Amino acid sequence: MLRIDMASLTQRERIQNGLVFACLSSVLVLPGGPMLLALCLAGMGLWSFKHLRTDLAKVWDSPAVRTMAMGMAIFVAVGFFLGIWYDYRPGHYEAYIPFLLSPLMLHGVLKARLQPVVLWMGAATAAVLAGALASYESLVLLTGRAMGAMNHPIIFGDLSVVLACIALFGLLYFEQAKTQLWMRIFLSCGAAMGVWGSLLSGSKGGWLSIIMVLLVFVWRVTAGKPLLWRCLGVALIAGLVVKGVWLAPEELVRGRLEGIWGKIHLWFETGQVTDWSVSIRLELWSYALQLFAQRPILGWSGGGALSMLAEHLKPFNVPAGIAPVFENDLLHYAAVSGLVGVLSVLALYGGVFAGFWLCQKQGAQAFAYALLGMLLVALYFEFGLTVNALGRNAFRYFFCAMSVMLLGLIILAAKEKKVQTWN
Repeated sequence: MLRIDMASLTQRERIQNGLVFACLSSVLVLPGGPMLLALCLAGMGLWSFKHLRTDLAKVWDSPAVRTMAMGMAIFVAVGFFLGIWYDYRPGHYEAYIPFLLSPLMLHGVLKARLQPVVLWMGAATAAVLAGALASYESLVLLTGRAMGAMNHPIIFGDLSVVLACIALFGLLYFEQAKTQLWMRIFLSCGAAMGVWGSLLSGSKGGWLSIIMVLLVFVWRVTAGKPLLWRCLGVALIAGLVVKGVWLAPEELVRGRLEGIWGKIHLWFETGQVTDWSVSIRLELWSYALQLFAQRPILGWSGGGALSMLAEHLKPFNVPAGIAPVFENDLLHYAAVSGLVGVLSVLALYGGVFAGFWLCQKQGAQAFAYALLGMLLVALYFEFGLTVNALGRNAFRYFFCAMSVMLLGLIILAAKEKKVQTWN
């Protein structure tokens, strides 16, 4: 299952698979990498535009496809409605471009007959390059928190976790990796380097995801083993994470972990903002809830809510580098667009998650992609608790590109299964 099948591809399909591999491999080390990946997929779909309507009509019969499309459509429709309601500038609609490009991207994946090796090995290569660049930045150049080619270390660290997760899934489910030692080693290196890159980025919000993904991995690997061995596997993973924390520079990891609970307790006791990571976020979230309580239906608009937030933060003498944003997807939409905006976010994540859930029933080949798709939604939701994930281009483009690639691979796997059954 999930084998390499490059020999059956046409020359154009091989070129397209190679382009996707190159874009995915460089997603964190090339400026605008997530956008380039999405545009590459959309460009491939546009190349065969004359077949677009026919091909998408065929996949529309799938309940999973319709569920995902509905979730994205609600999110985009609400965004456009609020843009018109509050008379936003044209730049507001830029956030919805990757979602609008999703049909083209899916068409590109299907027309290229994207191969599983592109996903598994491309993500592993991207994680290795990200970890290597992070090591160079933080340990050689001593620049502090690594951020690769991204414009913020949190984006770099969180996406490194996603790449590590994909590499781990490749190690578990890619049949070629089960028969070739070098591939297992490379996928393992991808998983390790993705985690390492995240640690060097200092992105605390992504560290919970690292632990979650590693625990899922060890529980899957030890399936069928006695409970004692499974618990020992969990303990081993926990030990490796602690070792990684210990090896990383103190100011990037241990220093950022120390005193977290103390800062949280101090803020709840006194309301003092004593740092620009923990207590400042609590202050931002508290103010977002205040704004939501005042206008719970449609919020204050982006300009209104953020200008009031900037005014609210003035007494705290926030450094110029700290942007006046709420750093939480749900609370951001609650303040900016009220309950309508929050429900649109839940519809987006719920639609994509439910779509992948339905895909589990399409056979063993589709299961790995469906499970990974659901985990992708869970990871993004967790990222959005400490950062405006949906408010940043890199996150949006990568989410759409990966969701479409996984959905396309599921459709291709189901088609291959039908052909094999017929033969």
